[in-house]
Amino acid sequence: MVYGCVCDSTWTVGLGSGERQEPEWFGPDCSLRHCPSADDPRTSADETDCGGKGAVGGHGTGAVGNMCHVDCANRGICDYGTGMCSCFDGYYGE
Repeated sequence: MVYGCVCDSTWTVGLGSGERQEPEWFGPDCSLRHCPSADDPRTSADETDCGGKGAVGGHGTGAVGNMCHVDCANRGICDYGTGMCSCFDGYYGE
C-alpha cells in the first residue's frame, strides 16, 4: 500500500520482496534523483536489506527481500541534481 504521492522510478517501489522503499526520483516536485544504490563494502552489515525495517513515515515494514536504497554505497556523495556519485578516494563507480 502506498501512502501519498510517489515520484516516478525505474525500479519497483514498495515494501514487498524485490522492491525498494524509496523511488528513484524524489522531492516536492520530483526533480531530485537518487544515485545508484549498493551495499557498503566497508561494513559486515547489508545496508540494502530492508526486510523487517520500518518504512519512512512509519507506514509498514519491509518484507523479507525488501531493499533499502543506499546512495553511492555510503562511499561517495550523491549529486541529487544529476543522480551521479562523486566517489571518495579509493572508490570508483557511477
